[in-house]
Amino acid sequence: MIAEPNSSTTAETQAQPVEAAQKSSFEGGPLSAAELYQLTLYKWRYSLEAYGFDQQEVRDLMFLKWLHASRRVQG
Repeated sequence: MIAEPNSSTTAETQAQPVEAAQKSSFEGGPLSAAELYQLTLYKWRYSLEAYGFDQQEVRDLMFLKWLHASRRVQG
């Protein structure tokens, strides 16, 4: 929201919609198992990319992680 100079809009009235939006995003409580799993996958992918792996390598490593987690490959 852009306020004109000398308008009646104050910092308090500008913060109210933001605070309401923040409260509504947390009303659902803790993350569900599916949301936590998706967040974990995102964090792994982001970390691998941050360490310099290209997209094909990230895809391969994520697949290997899935194989290991699904117990299709032991070791």
